[in-house]
Formats: sequence, structure tokens, C-alpha cells
Amino acid sequence: MGKSALIVDDSNTARVVLKRILETHDLDVNTAESAESALEYLSDHRPDVIFMDHLMPGMDGFQAVTAIKNNPATATIPIMMYTSQKGELYVGQARALGAVGVLPKQVEPVEVSRVLESLRVIGGNAVKPPESTAETSGEIPGIERFDHDLRELIEDLFDQQRAILRRDFLDSYEAIASRVAEEISPSEEPEAEDEPVNPDNRLRAAVAVLATLVMIFALLYWQREQSWQEVLQANAQLQQALEQQQSMAVLGEVDTRQRIDQYQQSASSAYLAALRAMEWGVNQSASYAFHELPLDDNRLADFEDLGARLMQMGFSGQVRVEAHVGNFCMVATGQGQFDLAPDTAAVDECDQIGFAGNEAFELGLRQSVAFSTYFNLSAEQTQGRILYDIVSLGNTQPLIVYPMSRIGILAGEWNDIAAANNRVIVSLIPDALRSSGLR
Repeated sequence: MGKSALIVDDSNTARVVLKRILETHDLDVNTAESAESALEYLSDHRPDVIFMDHLMPGMDGFQAVTAIKNNPATATIPIMMYTSQKGELYVGQARALGAVGVLPKQVEPVEVSRVLESLRVIGGNAVKPPESTAETSGEIPGIERFDHDLRELIEDLFDQQRAILRRDFLDSYEAIASRVAEEISPSEEPEAEDEPVNPDNRLRAAVAVLATLVMIFALLYWQREQSWQEVLQANAQLQQALEQQQSMAVLGEVDTRQRIDQYQQSASSAYLAALRAMEWGVNQSASYAFHELPLDDNRLADFEDLGARLMQMGFSGQVRVEAHVGNFCMVATGQGQFDLAPDTAAVDECDQIGFAGNEAFELGLRQSVAFSTYFNLSAEQTQGRILYDIVSLGNTQPLIVYPMSRIGILAGEWNDIAAANNRVIVSLIPDALRSSGLR
């Protein structure tokens, strides 16, 4: 039976990097995102080596090492600390608890090989060179597999977006229905005699708002269907080109080469259509709330999923991330802090509308620690295939133009526009388009 290893780390990025290195040594690699999960796994399994992170939610790495060494059934398993902690004092503490040593998070494959050889998990010269997956016979490599993977990727993407749109439609209709009910229902407080209310005007206004929103949702749904049909058509063209290529294999070399060129053009069109669809999908969650980080842990999850899909497609190029900041109507809360003005307040009563240009640019670049760590490691994890470009455009390019006159405008109406302008937009730019200057 082959050798096995267990990686214990709450960081998905760190687990993926180390797992790929270990798998080059033909190790059966399992992972756990917490020390508690690792102890549960060790109740039924005995890996040949454990790589343990130090700082984790709940039980930390040192506590986990102590628990493993105190259990006679697992005490003999060698444990290597895999952490960003440094210093001789830390190494001494780790070894005192039973760890065999410390590996840094930015570890090189050759260092991992030395550790595995010293622990007799592998023999010398155990690293196997990656086998070439490209055919050298002149035939088109993996066409059927590429077509199958591309089709599954696109179908999965649009299934997710269809579910998101359906949920957004339902939520929006419920919110609109509630708003209309509030608008047309009689007020519980008696109205002043000198301010008569015309119910017909309120009803007509509510119906107009409802009709406008329905048209917007219908337009979005139509655009999504159009994009899906374009992808299906491009995929059908790709399949047709493939069938034609196979049926004409007996023709001369010149004719065969011409058909290969046609296929490559069709494949390129389908590939770009898939990228546009993925770009559209990730931008459906572009908005972020007032006082939220534009690049926080929630958005990091979307980017990790996007990065994994791009790697599956063999993408090589740039992911451009543009942050935009809305000009919110705010009131001062003391000590230089601001909060959103009440919805019923007039815009003229706001202490401040938006932030100054330089401050807005800085707000657009704010990000969480986990988000910053992910992008710092992205070039290494993708072997330089995916390059991220994060820019802030501040409040210079609003998606929806603010009213020219503030007379009669409520803070809630103004801030609805600002919320739509508070967004993060992602663009996928393959190397082929970057080199040609096209987008």
C-alpha cells in the first residue's frame, strides 16, 4: 500500500499548494481544515507523516501536536509544523512538544523532498517528472475531452446563475409587493386637513415603479438567455467543425491543415464566449454595502471559485478588478465618523455627500487580510498563468448618474443610487487579447 500524508491547515490556499507538492511524490494526501477534524480523522487512519499549521480557529497546532503525542495509537506518527511562524525559540517549542521540525508556508519542493527522505516516507530521487500530456503525432490533443469539460463548465456556470436570478426575482417581487402595500394602505395617523392626499396618485406611482422594475428584470433575464444561446451556438459550431475534421481525415495534407485552422478559430470563439459568460456571472454580485470592504472575505470566496474555473479552462492572462465608490448622503456621528442619513431626511440636510477624490480612491483599495494573502500567492499558485490587477476608480465613473438638482430628493432615494454605484467589476483578459491590444 502506498504512503500517505495528512495536511492540517485552515487556509484552503495553503492546503492546495502543499498538496500539489506532496502528490508529485505519489503520496495519498488527505486534508483537514481544523485540528479537531484532524483528530477525528486520526481515530480511523494512520498517515505516514502529518503537516500541521500553528494558528487555527479553536485548537491551535501546538495543542493538536500535544494531543496526538499523548495518544499511544498516534504518538509515533512524525509531525512537521507547516506555518509562517519563525525563529529559533519557536522551533525549540515545536520540537519540545514532539514535532520533528518546521517548514515555512513559502516552501520549495526540494525542501519537502528532503523532509520526506529524512523521515523515510520516500526514497532518494523520488520525484517523478511530470508526464507530457501533449500528443506528438500531429493529431489534435484531447479534443473530445476539451469539448466535454467546456460544456460541463458552461452548463454548471449558467445553472448557478439561473438559480441566483430566480432567487433575486422572488426577493425583488416580495419587496415590491410589500412597498406597494405600504404605499396604497391608509395611514394610521390622521392627516392634516390642509394637506389632502390623493389615493389615485399614490396608486399610479406605485404601479409605475412596479412596471419599471419588471421591465428591468425582464431585460436582465433576456440578456442572460441571449448569452446562453450564444454559448450554445458557439459550442455547436465547435462540434460541427470537429465532425467535419474527422470525416475529412483521408484528404490531402493541405486540405486537412485548412480545416484544422477553421477548427482552431471556432474553438477560440467558444473559449472567449465562455470567458464572457464567467465574467458576467461573477459581476452579478458586484455591489457592496456602505462601510463594507470592497474586497473582503466574502468576495474572496467568489475569486477562489473563479480562479479554480479559469485554471480548469487553461486560462492564461489578466484578471482586472475595478473598485468603484458611491457618493452616499451621510450625517456626522462624532470624531470625524459618518453614517448613512435617515431615508426620510432631505438630501439638503446631509452633512456630507460622498468622499473627496483621494479618499474615495483609497476606500476602493481596502481589502481584508485573507484577500490580500490570496492575491500575493496567486502568481505562485497559478505558475504565473493568472495575473491580478487591482485598481480603484474612486467615485469618478458612476454606473447611475446622480440627480442634477437635490431639491425634493430624499436621502433614501439618493443612497439607492449610491449603493448601485458602490461596486466591484471584474474583467477577464486572455494573453492573446492583451498582446493584440484588443479587449
